[in-house]
Amino acid sequence: MVTDRDGDDEATASNDEQGGLSSASRRRLLKIGGAGAVVAGVGGAGLTTAQQEDDDETDGDDGGDGGDGGGGSESVLDDLVDPTFGYPLAADESDGVSVERVVDVSEVSGEGVHADFPSEPSGDAPGAFEEVPAEFYFDPVGLAVEPGGLVQFRVRAGLHTVTAFTELAEPALALPRRVPAASEPFTSPPLTPDQSWVYRFEESGVYDYFCFPHLGLGMVARIVVYDPADDDLSDDAFAVDGDADLFPNDRRVLASEELDPANVVDAGEVGWADLSVGEPEGTETEGTETETPDGTETETGTPDGTETETETPDGTETETGTPTATGTESEEPGPSL
Repeated sequence: MVTDRDGDDEATASNDEQGGLSSASRRRLLKIGGAGAVVAGVGGAGLTTAQQEDDDETDGDDGGDGGDGGGGSESVLDDLVDPTFGYPLAADESDGVSVERVVDVSEVSGEGVHADFPSEPSGDAPGAFEEVPAEFYFDPVGLAVEPGGLVQFRVRAGLHTVTAFTELAEPALALPRRVPAASEPFTSPPLTPDQSWVYRFEESGVYDYFCFPHLGLGMVARIVVYDPADDDLSDDAFAVDGDADLFPNDRRVLASEELDPANVVDAGEVGWADLSVGEPEGTETEGTETETPDGTETETGTPDGTETETETPDGTETETGTPTATGTESEEPGPSL
């Protein structure tokens, strides 16, 4: 198999022009892609040869006397799937393997199946949001497999990666680890339409992963590795860490009730169209007002003049204004008559 590095470079550069990657991330991504290409170059010929030998041994009239179909491909892949880099397949190889569990990796332009998703803060007004005119997704977005199960990720449109949420994926972003502690950090190389990547999920637990170029745009998904004979969903391995350290669009996906690990195991898989992604989340608004249970009310104005008014149960009011300079005025109740 010949790997077209120039094509990958051009595709990645094009994605960068659209705001998908910083230059530092692009360099790291190309480094990852180069490592994946080495894996593919070493193993590609062996896979093709082994498949040919398997075909020669199954001499049925329709080529179908060789047994259970997908089993042959999966057994050939056993020794080829790297615990970090998986096994990449070129477009002309993807149809030559049969893996039981397949995840489509795709994107659509314009309005997708989820309204107002993904979204970003609007420049027109604080607290307002506007929809990004594209949707990037894995489908199914939730998948349950047993330990040792192979999953084939096949790109239908765009340029994407399949990358585990770990602190090693992009140290500058301090990404949280959202895969089992005993598992290896993993990533595919950059993949283009009809290319595939195969990975074996060994350890029981919850695996959250993302597409590197579209991190922050909600292109995340979850795989739950569960053995019904040995595993208990109440164990810590199936507890999902808090989502506060995720980007808002990513949180809207991974915090959805459909991706609760128990639900994923019960359903077997969760389709992208069946997901509820919730409402856009804000970071700060103009003129927010909060009231606490003890009766304290706080009003925050615009950046050019912060004004806070506090009322306590004993009737004390404090008003602070800072339009141009800092000053504090206090009003105490007068003596009783």
